[in-house]
Amino acid sequence: MRNGFILAAASGMALMVGSLAFAGDAAKGKAVYDKSCATCHGAQGKGNGPASSLMNPKPADFTSEQVKKKSDEQLLNAIESGLPGTPMAPWKGSLTPEQIQDVLAYVRSFGK
Repeated sequence: MRNGFILAAASGMALMVGSLAFAGDAAKGKAVYDKSCATCHGAQGKGNGPASSLMNPKPADFTSEQVKKKSDEQLLNAIESGLPGTPMAPWKGSLTPEQIQDVLAYVRSFGK
């Protein structure tokens, strides 16, 4: 995180990175995740959802050290824009910015 600091927020968590604010509600994110993400990433975020066996590369394991080391900005970008060369599709336009931030908060809960 460049020039970042953590702020407490009643709805979950908020993070300032430069001039960007990331805030999300993990409980709301779980509902979106279960509907839109678990098929690939799995109910426990281990990258082993029912569709994962058909994918190359495999979906990210949100419990892995590799993902835990990624910044919120990197993960938010992956959710919004997808990942070229992978089955990870962009969700910007399908999910609201608030839903994307909620999903990010929920994804971060897997690494704890």
